[in-house]
Amino acid sequence: MVKNAFEINVTPFLKSHCIKCHGEKKMKSGVRLDQVNSSTNEKNLFILQHAYDQISDSAMPPDDEPQPSDNEIIKALNQIDAVLTLGKMKQKPKNGSTRRLTVQQYQNLLEDLLGISDQLSNILPNDGVSVDGFSNNEDSLLLTPQLLENYFDIANRALDIFLSNNIKLPQIQSFRVDLGQGINKNPTTDKIELNGPSLFNKKDYFISEIKPIKNFKYTTIDLKKTYDFQEGYNGNATVRKWKKFNGLHHSIFVGMIGRFTGGYNYGRSSILLDEGIALRPRSPESRGGKKEPKGPSPTLSILTRELPKEGILKITAEAARYEDALQPKNIFIDPKSDSFPIKNNDETSIDIKNKGIYQIDVIFDGPPNDDVLIGDISGRTFSKRIKPPYQKSKDDRIIIPFMIVELNRDDKKIKITNGNGNNLRSFNLSLIPPDSETSKEFEKFNNRNPYISAHLGVRTDVGARLSQFDSPKKVDTNEFKKYSFYAPISSFSLPYTENNNVNYLAGLHEIAIRSEPTDTRQIPRVVIKAIEIEGPYINEWPSKEYSTIFIESQNQDESNYAKHIIKKFAERAYRRPLTINEESLLFDVWKNEYKASKNFKSSLKSSFLVVLTSPQFLFITEQSKTPQPELLSPYELAAKLSFFLWNSGPDEKLKSYKDMNNFIASLSNEVDRMINNKQFDRFINEFVYQWLDLEKFDLVNINHSKYPKLTLETKRELRKEPSNFIKYLIRSNLKLSNIINSDFIIVNDVVSGYYGLGNLTESGYDFKPIKHNTAHLGGILTQSAILSGLSDGNHSNPIKRGAWFAKKIIADPPKPPPPNVPELSESTKSLTIKEQLELHRNQKGCSECHKKIDPWGIPFEEYNAGGLLKNKKIDSSSRLKDGNTVQDFSDFKKHLIDNYLDDIAFSYLKHLTTYAIGRTLEFNEIAYLKSEGIKKLAPQGYPLKDCIKFIINSPIFLEK
Repeated sequence: MVKNAFEINVTPFLKSHCIKCHGEKKMKSGVRLDQVNSSTNEKNLFILQHAYDQISDSAMPPDDEPQPSDNEIIKALNQIDAVLTLGKMKQKPKNGSTRRLTVQQYQNLLEDLLGISDQLSNILPNDGVSVDGFSNNEDSLLLTPQLLENYFDIANRALDIFLSNNIKLPQIQSFRVDLGQGINKNPTTDKIELNGPSLFNKKDYFISEIKPIKNFKYTTIDLKKTYDFQEGYNGNATVRKWKKFNGLHHSIFVGMIGRFTGGYNYGRSSILLDEGIALRPRSPESRGGKKEPKGPSPTLSILTRELPKEGILKITAEAARYEDALQPKNIFIDPKSDSFPIKNNDETSIDIKNKGIYQIDVIFDGPPNDDVLIGDISGRTFSKRIKPPYQKSKDDRIIIPFMIVELNRDDKKIKITNGNGNNLRSFNLSLIPPDSETSKEFEKFNNRNPYISAHLGVRTDVGARLSQFDSPKKVDTNEFKKYSFYAPISSFSLPYTENNNVNYLAGLHEIAIRSEPTDTRQIPRVVIKAIEIEGPYINEWPSKEYSTIFIESQNQDESNYAKHIIKKFAERAYRRPLTINEESLLFDVWKNEYKASKNFKSSLKSSFLVVLTSPQFLFITEQSKTPQPELLSPYELAAKLSFFLWNSGPDEKLKSYKDMNNFIASLSNEVDRMINNKQFDRFINEFVYQWLDLEKFDLVNINHSKYPKLTLETKRELRKEPSNFIKYLIRSNLKLSNIINSDFIIVNDVVSGYYGLGNLTESGYDFKPIKHNTAHLGGILTQSAILSGLSDGNHSNPIKRGAWFAKKIIADPPKPPPPNVPELSESTKSLTIKEQLELHRNQKGCSECHKKIDPWGIPFEEYNAGGLLKNKKIDSSSRLKDGNTVQDFSDFKKHLIDNYLDDIAFSYLKHLTTYAIGRTLEFNEIAYLKSEGIKKLAPQGYPLKDCIKFIINSPIFLEK
């Protein structure tokens, strides 16, 4: 019946109005309609759906072609809809599913099973990306012979590390570098020289080997103290013949990069104190532009010849917040203030009657003798870099607003110096009123916490190659405290030298410590008292993973004990109980190995190796008995949930469910628990990065001359904004409309500073919600990481942005551009982007695709390639596909929420579901999301956590 009606009403319609442009000889936009019929196969249904949408929207036939009558259109649409309805009801055979672990899932599982943090999976090739934009799609996760060989090598290495680390007594290397003026009472007389950082005076640092306190026995790895070299270039007064070097001072070096210049809050970038070295926040790394590229400074540099090659490295900085002064911009001389003469750079006695906040302004008779003004108050040292033009008094003397500082009765002496002291006349000491804006500004400054960062890499002939080591740490007290950084050392570049290296300068690891600015606001300096290095860092021994596998038993050499160990390990790895055959096979492997080696624990490695290279471990499998839909087993559901929301295997709580009805009844609570777990970050970081295509931001080559604020460090923080925003929406279960427009943003001080909202945040590197109170921020569409990534790094690009929006936000992707599209002529370059696009749309072969791109992309023209609002007014008005015109980006966002929220919700659900199940959706599944998603979620505004629960409770997720 449907077939006859289709041939009567649809086939002639297509022949008359469509096949001319969408047939065998000509397939505009890649669409061919001469072969469609009433079949409900997937390919036919998707083409019919596209045709239905185009005809019902009056987008086809084009206006310049003969138009069908209303009656013809109605009949054709009715019959196409009848076929589509059958397709939506058709249940495609499921037959279970099998997909390989992604590289990240594999690494996470190894870490969870064995406690191995070394990034052994780095040798694996990147996973392929599917047409949906995700790397966990079953069709792109192939298993090649080479990949299988890699898995074997990784598993073999991981087990060697695991067993060696837990059977043999740990060996730990650890040393400490103390810093401070004259701290080394017996420095070496050897001449120490090194290319690169400016080395400390030998009396100002002290190196010692230390023994960390542990609750288990271990042996120490002594640092090598004797070397023979015959090459050195400029190192150590040029070594040109064999020479013996003795002592730790030839194994570990201490220096500064940017000792006197660099850093924010202009002044001396670092000052060596009795108790350590005070660092100003480092300057940004500069690349491109007119200036020569420079690394961040000041940087405290520790260079060492020896570090462990595996395991976790622990870098500890003993640090404190300095009791610092704020540098004012303006003069503040109270008529009641005291004036003190300055003579010969000598100390000046002062009498502070009331504890309070004071401003010191320095008066010169003539130009300053040096570009740095230095002040010492009761053992505290301050400096300010000064440069013309200078502020002047009525009698034409130069006045430098020096510092705002808290003083009390114990402060008796002030010493102010500038070069040789010539032209220094006096300084004024003015009490700042407690309720003044200056006082409030100082209080904010004084309560602001500096951050320190650690970096690791290698020292080369052209400088250091460093990567950030762990996240920055907040220094939150004026008392010295230890702040530790942890990371697997295998994740970083290591120096390569040949055996028996003869060059004094070769093979140096570099560890860098910096004070990290969050934006350009002044923050107190940080004082580094000491640096401790420990590796491999071992918190407990044996590890908890080892104790979980090798449980206590009185029969540790018997086969029953081996069988128990193998069974428990394999069940954790396979995420389900073992079959009898699997258990027997794995036990036989151990038995044969043990018979040959007589070594109980090492023989277990063979069985473990079989487990970690088996399909049961490497694949996520859902086994079905028939082609008909079947409910997942509790173990399959536990694994599917955990790989979705944690990107790793299930925990004991998930695996504890034995009854599927009970599990389904508990799903809501389990999802809440999983979303609130820290492992949810694994999902967020993967899903958001792939869904929003943030790789484009990583790859875009920014014009740093044009966008100097978009530094490498700022870019690193901006990249985190979309993930933190979506995570906040999900955990708070906020409405979907917030994705398009929100009255808040989730930012840290770096991101808020980039947006020009630095005065609204005091959260350091922590992402927090703030009200932005602007029309051009809110939602994901205005986030700089997305906008900048969708540019060429120099100019905004409405085509990239429009195509991204169509694909990612409303799930209506344009077709790929046809080949050999002609370039616009040179004469069009004086036109606006909007005018150029209009000309481009009129070119042959371009119109249809650009109808689906340009209307979405033009409103984004308000934002530049740096992802910020342009300085000049832009005509960003656009006529959308529904016929409505939006005047600007704010109007665009409002129109989307008012008229396209269901489309946006479908897109979000489609991307989320595709990621959750690891495959492209079928036609009937897409129909389910459109119908059931709107029915169940639209009345509440599509709360984002509820969207996840809707997917997990759907047959798409629960059935196999």
